[in-house]
Amino acid sequence: MTDVKVAIGKVETRIEHIERHMLTKGQTAAYALVAGIAVFGAGWWVVQQYLAPLVAGLPK
Repeated sequence: MTDVKVAIGKVETRIEHIERHMLTKGQTAAYALVAGIAVFGAGWWVVQQYLAPLVAGLPK
């Protein structure tokens, strides 16, 4: 029985360590927002650099 209690204590310690370093929903949402802004910005740059000159060169 003592071995079981010691094992459970070790598991609880590991779970507490994991919980302290785990991302929250808010942090995950913030990282997703930053990544989305970066992807949108990169896409916008591609449109400005490559698509805009092509559209400007089309006959009217």
